[in-house]
Amino acid sequence: VGLTYMSIDVTTINWAEDAARELKAHVYTTLKLPPDLGKRVQQLYGDAERAFDDRASRRQLRVPEDDRDDLDARNGFIDDRKREWLELHTSIPADFGGPVDAPPATRLLECACAVEHAFRALCQQVLEVLARSSPPLAALVAEEARSPLPPPGARESSRGFAESMLRVYRYDSSFRQREGEGHYDMGLLTLIPRSTSPGLQINELGDRGRAPWVAVEKEMGEGEAVLFGGMTLSRILQLSTPDASQRLGHAPVFLRLPALRSPPRVSSDGSSWRRDSADPPRAAASAERRPPATPADRHAADGHAADGFVHALLHRVCVDDARGRLSACYFHRPSPHCHIGSETVLNFNARARAAHDDELSSDGAVSLSPRDARDFERRLSRELWFARKRERGRSHSRSRDSRPRDSRHRDSASRGRSAYGARGDRRGSE
Repeated sequence: VGLTYMSIDVTTINWAEDAARELKAHVYTTLKLPPDLGKRVQQLYGDAERAFDDRASRRQLRVPEDDRDDLDARNGFIDDRKREWLELHTSIPADFGGPVDAPPATRLLECACAVEHAFRALCQQVLEVLARSSPPLAALVAEEARSPLPPPGARESSRGFAESMLRVYRYDSSFRQREGEGHYDMGLLTLIPRSTSPGLQINELGDRGRAPWVAVEKEMGEGEAVLFGGMTLSRILQLSTPDASQRLGHAPVFLRLPALRSPPRVSSDGSSWRRDSADPPRAAASAERRPPATPADRHAADGHAADGFVHALLHRVCVDDARGRLSACYFHRPSPHCHIGSETVLNFNARARAAHDDELSSDGAVSLSPRDARDFERRLSRELWFARKRERGRSHSRSRDSRPRDSRHRDSASRGRSAYGARGDRRGSE
């Protein structure tokens, strides 16, 4: 695996065109940030360190317990077993449950909002360049431009991309992901400036078992950031292909089946299904007979990097510094009401969250073994229930109803999510 050593200076005229070209050719690219923005990032790390160490700041910024499961709207401080972070959805008003007046907390919020706004503008420029050659992406950008303005109290004033967010992490020195782990991000673009200690590892080939993991930050200088695509962007760009099988409105759900078995029918929209039914409730799930597949097999089928698409980047974090690690990540995400073909972003995100990491491809397609099909359907139904409940409640006051309890915690421990925690939203993490 070769690293893309060239860093693109975002102060040049055609930098966004260069970045889009690098994303298509190498899955990711590195950007040289303006000097003032690079200093802002370093200030953000310092402000986060001080706020996370300040008891009053932690208490004032802490996400209310009722909001911890609201993965697309929560604002504030969250702590997990081996990491803690500030999460900001600036298009959504923050409700901290009380005044935030501790100096470390107010300085952190001010700096984080400034960095988020700058990163949002950079990602938007690259996205508009990619939309020139993709009618489906251009349609989504136009739909976002028609979105209502953020509600009063939101820190972001521009339209669209309502679920975009910034996270500022502090990792414990013992944070590790097990060998072979990795994940794809949801959303359109992810921008990660160089952290205080190299820990971000990437896998250009999307092969958890056979391709090497590369510590990309070791090759990055001060004031640089890595930019790569998410599953939503990969799926949208594939809708531009003339291949009719790629023009399905929904990302497909495949079944990994033995050669002589008939595939059970699987719905990807959360509705009920039966093994003996003639057709799935909707055409959203394209169930096909397939031999057992490895992640490398699925990624190779994508025609990786040679088809002009921007494939999502497989990545993970491993901390080797005794001092721990501070990192910031910006996720450029579309609004839930917008469309990917005939499917809404809300449905696409619910499917991605319902799937385990080893069931997902870089374009959001889900590949299941027969024994996991019913369990996936149950997971998807719950994800859709919660997503729709959240959308209905956005314009109303918060209720004390929490996410329905099921075996997600048990699944997390058995399928490798435990390092993040059930509420960590792994596909919205670094």
